[in-house]
Amino acid sequence: MKEYITTFLILFNLSLINSQYTETINSNRPGSSAGAFSVGKNVLQFELGYENSLYKHTQFNNSKISENDFNYVIRYGLLHNNLEVILDGEYSSNKINDFVKNKNFNNSYLGKQTIGLKFLIYDPFKNKKWHSVNLLSWKKNRNLKLTDFIPAISVYSGLNFIISEKKQYDDPYTLLKKNTILEENEKSLNSKFGIIFQNHFLGKWVLVNNIYFDGLGNTYKDVNYITTLTHNFKNPRWSSFVEFEMIKNDIYSDNYFKFGTAYLFNENFQVDSSFGFNSKDTPSKINFSLGVSTRLDWYKDELPIDRKEKRSLKQKRKKENKKIKSDYKLIRKQDKINKRFDRKESRLIKKNNRKNRK
Repeated sequence: MKEYITTFLILFNLSLINSQYTETINSNRPGSSAGAFSVGKNVLQFELGYENSLYKHTQFNNSKISENDFNYVIRYGLLHNNLEVILDGEYSSNKINDFVKNKNFNNSYLGKQTIGLKFLIYDPFKNKKWHSVNLLSWKKNRNLKLTDFIPAISVYSGLNFIISEKKQYDDPYTLLKKNTILEENEKSLNSKFGIIFQNHFLGKWVLVNNIYFDGLGNTYKDVNYITTLTHNFKNPRWSSFVEFEMIKNDIYSDNYFKFGTAYLFNENFQVDSSFGFNSKDTPSKINFSLGVSTRLDWYKDELPIDRKEKRSLKQKRKKENKKIKSDYKLIRKQDKINKRFDRKESRLIKKNNRKNRK
């Protein structure tokens, strides 16, 4: 989930205002949205989940599908606290009751795999006037401020790979839709772009909004909107969330609702569970999921940089480099003069020697 346990710590811990790294794990599970903040430089994080879903599709004579998904997300803070590389995908197996052809069969496939980069382009928490702690007023620290509505903003860009020979991916009804007007024919390689917004309210609430344009390069591209609201309880190890997701393209649209909880065992390990459903019958969906998140933390604190001092040192180095270059030029010039003088002196000595011999 979206920085479940660290939500209020970010607002009241000045050391976190200057960095995206958090002392406790920052997981996007069990929601479908992604937070704006990275896991932190040199942090390797794993988010693993199991999901069981039941589908029924009225356009296929109420054909039923029971599906088991094993999904993963691997996140790594690369080069900078604002940058994160993300690899995610899933493996699915399902039992299909096809009431159109009166067939029952099992199916399994490697789903869509995506590799992408997320970069934080704006962090409002770096503005100390907006998010500093008022030591004289407990009430002001607890009140909602207009500046709380200014979100952190990240951009995302990724590539989708479909490597399964069966060409089946997010939609479990792919095989039933084959050779119908509902067939999508997604390409094996396509792209994804998104923008992420994240707001923090009253120390215990986080609102995350994602907008994705998925399947770019396909005949039908998806527009995916996700909004997630999370809440920390008095016991900060527990948190909950509610989420709405809308997926729309030229063939169909889906509206999903999800609810869930997460529990933090320690700063590097979290477990979660969730329940979800959609609001239509083409197909209807009910799902339940369990997951874990853990990380390998190689983050090292970096001393804050004084920009004025940095500029001063840079200017000083420039002056020193100019002086070194100038001194070097003078040395080379003097060296050339000395060489010319030596050659001239050598010629005079040789000339005198010849005269003396005569």
